[in-house]
Formats: sequence, C-alpha cells, structure tokens
Amino acid sequence: MTTKTLKIQGMTCNHCVMRVAKALKAVPGVQDAKVDLQKAEAAVTYDEAKVAPEKFSVAVVDAGYKVV
Repeated sequence: MTTKTLKIQGMTCNHCVMRVAKALKAVPGVQDAKVDLQKAEAAVTYDEAKVAPEKFSVAVVDAGYKVV
C-alpha cells in the first residue's frame, strides 16, 4: 500500500470533509482516505497496482472541490 497526500481547496466544514472522503474511498483500489479540514489536505492509502493516483483528482473535482 502507498499513501499520497493531496492539497484540497474549497472545504469549509465537516460536511465538505465527509464528501471528499466518500468520493476518494469510492475510487476502486483505495483502502482509506483521511481528510483534514485544518490542513486542507487528504491522505489517501491505495494499492498502486490497482489505481492510478490521477483518479484521486478526478474524484475530488467531481465532488465539487479543487486539488492544488
């Protein structure tokens, strides 16, 4: 398993955190996603053989936020 940290813009509350975490966890191959509102980032643990990290940005954008 590998962990990648993403910087995320647009999160303002815990509901945003839940939306981003849900979107990231829905990507096939993702084992876990921990989202931190204060740091404006998400730590995604995933199987690098099953998923390309570029899919994380797509999931975050689809949820209504921006990866920087």
